[in-house]
Amino acid sequence: MLASLIPFPKSWRVLAVILTQVVVGGLFAYAGISKVLDPLRFASSLLGYQIIPVGIVRPIVLLLPWIEITLGVLFLTGRYVQQVAIGLAGLLTVFTGLLIIALLNGWVIDCGCFGAPRPVDLQKILENIAMLGCTVCFARYPTLGIKIESWREAWKDSL
Repeated sequence: MLASLIPFPKSWRVLAVILTQVVVGGLFAYAGISKVLDPLRFASSLLGYQIIPVGIVRPIVLLLPWIEITLGVLFLTGRYVQQVAIGLAGLLTVFTGLLIIALLNGWVIDCGCFGAPRPVDLQKILENIAMLGCTVCFARYPTLGIKIESWREAWKDSL
């Protein structure tokens, strides 16, 4: 069991799980919302990658933000943890691959991650890798996830 691998008090583990769910789920939901609010900017960011066929940009712009919002909210609330974590890990793998390709090719482009412009850089790649690690842990150990209505109970039980 993963809990035995983490040499911290149970309360710290519970807090780490809740914070991970809030941060990763919240970031994905926020990223999706920012893309829904400014689809033209998102489309422009996608075209900057130069490897995404123009014909699939529109379907990506229409679908991906809603997928991000849905997965983000489900992860944040602790629903379908394993399936959602696998979905998030898949998205993060694709996103990170695109970022690495852009960085290696020297493309000076907006990563397309959130509403505000952000260039592709090593820091963004490392952030994605950290989130990927978190989602892989949740996919491998789905019992880590705590449903939002159980956060208080889980915290009390950990003390």
